Order: sequence, then structure tokens, then C-alpha cells
Amino acid sequence: MSKSKLGRKASFPRSNIFCNLIEKIVKRPSLQFLGQWGYHCYEPRIYRTLAKILRYIDLDGFDTLLTDYIAFVEKSGYRFELNFNLEFTEICVNTILYWVFARKGNPDFVELLLKKTKNYVQDRSCNLALIWRTFTPVYCPSPLSGITPLLYVAQTRQSNILKILLQYGILEREKYPLNIVLTILLYPSRVRIMVDHELIDIKEDAKTCLVLCSRVLPAISVKEIETQLSLGRHPIISNWLEYIPTTRYKDPCELLHLCRLTIRTQLLINNMLPNGIFSLLIPVRLQNYLNLEN
Repeated sequence: MSKSKLGRKASFPRSNIFCNLIEKIVKRPSLQFLGQWGYHCYEPRIYRTLAKILRYIDLDGFDTLLTDYIAFVEKSGYRFELNFNLEFTEICVNTILYWVFARKGNPDFVELLLKKTKNYVQDRSCNLALIWRTFTPVYCPSPLSGITPLLYVAQTRQSNILKILLQYGILEREKYPLNIVLTILLYPSRVRIMVDHELIDIKEDAKTCLVLCSRVLPAISVKEIETQLSLGRHPIISNWLEYIPTTRYKDPCELLHLCRLTIRTQLLINNMLPNGIFSLLIPVRLQNYLNLEN
């Protein structure tokens, strides 16, 4: 398929891409007895097929791909041997997340992924709750270990994508949200993808990430951060404390912020973040405040 065709919905086959892919794998003579073969026998074919699509895909095409994946997972007719099912879906998810977060780093793709899979985020064990799945940031054959998208975004300080994840309540669902703050501040610098051929200032993004986290969390343990520093760890920005409001670690928390936390918590419980904010009968300025805008 050509680059131009890959960017349009019409370029996708009328049948489900994942159903087609799994049928091609099963029909291979060397894989007729799936229980005797490890994922390494068919993983390259899955990756090459999906990478060929994801490399040039536009938002419409990505919408179609996600629709196909959701339909595939929910389709009862595609239930092969359990281990093969798990491995196949893990490889597909690993490839999708790798291209969306590590290769593209495009906020529009991240937001579309969240919109399409929003109804599944309440159950972390669900194969369709893609935002909770792990992937390998530098692609390698094993899809069975890696990090979550939120942790990867924290490591790379992609503030524009972190903001979207926070707007959808992903940090508020974390068991230990302080770990994300520690990652933003203390994780060693790593190579960042280039946006529009311009290298983004990682330190400036780290500052923005800290500010965004302070809009979501009721408190940030500066004592824990200082403990990590006393162990010899080095923050990416020296004046990091300036980007954490004193009302998150020393002074009483603002009533306005407490109201924001309470409303967002109720919306989160009902899986209504962030769209539910804009159905509230309150001024636009307050809606933006709830949605973590300036």
C-alpha cells in the first residue's frame, strides 16, 4: 500500500485487520500447532504489518484501526488457545502503544486513543484498557514487559501529552501518584523525539509537568523528594520547588482547589472525565479550571 492510501479510511480492508492478520498467522504451515511455538515465531509478522500502517496513518485511519482492535477483542469467534490469544493481543498492544507514544508523540493520537477506549479504563485487567497496558519504549521482540504510557510520558517530560492524560484522570487513578512526580523530577534525561523538527526544551517541559501535577493532586510530599535528593539523586531542574505551590506541601490547600478535586473525583467515579465537565451548568472559566487549564 502507498503512503497516501495508508492515510485514508478507504485504504483499510473491509474486513477486520486483526482478524485478517491472525488468520494469516494460523494458516502458516510452521504454526499449525500453536501450542508448540513461542511468540517469537509470529511476532515479526505482526509488528511489520501494524508498523507499516501506523508509520503513515492519520487520525481517521487510526480511528479505524482502534475500532477494528476493539471489535476483534470482543469477537467471540476469535478465541484460539489461551496463551496464543494473550501473546497476540499483547504484541498488538505493544506495537500500537510504541508507535503512538514513542514514535509519534502526537497529542491528537493520544486523545483519540483515550476517547476510543474510555469505557474500559475502569477495569485495568481488560485488554481494551490500552492506557493501562505496558509497552517497550525502544522496540524489542518481547512484548511481555515494559512501562505504562503515563510512566513513559513522565520519563520523557512530554507536558502536552501529560496534560491530556491528566485531563482524563489517569494520574488520579494511580495508586502512588507521587511516583510520577518523582519520575518527572529525578529520572535521568533521555533522548526526546523531535516535534516539527525542533528539539523541545526538556527542562521547560519538566517545569510544566510539575505545575500540571499540582493541579490534580491534593498534596505533594516535598519531604519524600528531599529524601531522594539526600540519597544522591539529581533533579532535572535545580529550582524545582518554585513549581510546586506551597499549598501542596506547607500552607493550607486553597478551597478552590479542594472544590476542583471533589468535583473531578465524582466525575472520575462515573467515568465522565473530561467530557462531563462541559455539561456542568457553570461558567466556562470554571469549566476550564476543572479541566486543568491555566
